[in-house]
Amino acid sequence: MVMINQTIKSLVMELKELVIVYGYMIQNAPTEEARRLVEMNLMTVRNCLEKLEALYYEITGEMLPPYYGEASEEVPVFVNFVDAARYAFKEETQVIRMMKDLHMGVDECYHSIIFGCIVEHQLNAMRMLYLIG
Repeated sequence: MVMINQTIKSLVMELKELVIVYGYMIQNAPTEEARRLVEMNLMTVRNCLEKLEALYYEITGEMLPPYYGEASEEVPVFVNFVDAARYAFKEETQVIRMMKDLHMGVDECYHSIIFGCIVEHQLNAMRMLYLIG
C-alpha cells in the first residue's frame, strides 16, 4: 500500500511538471495546429491529475499533501518549441511507465481508471512525436 501511495504522489508531481511544460508550449506554439494539439495534451494531464487525486483519497482516506501540488523538479528553460516537445515526450513516456506500475499494484476495481490514463498518455506521446517530426 505504501508503494502505491508513493507511486501516486510521484505521478502527480510528474503531471504537474507536464502542466508547466505544456503551458510554455501553448504560449510558444509555431502554428494553430500545434497549439491545439498541446491543449489536448494539457486537458488530458489535468483530467488524469483529478483521477489520481481522487484515487489517492479513495485508497488512503486523505487528501494529497499540499506540496504535491508542485512540480517534482525544476523544469528546464527551453530554447524552442521542439526542445520542449522532446522533453514532454520523455516525460509522457515516464508517466506511462509509472502508470503501468500503478496498474499492476492497485486492486482490480481501479484498473479501468488507470488503463484509461495510460491510453491517454500514449496518445499524448504520439502527438508530441508528430510535433517533433
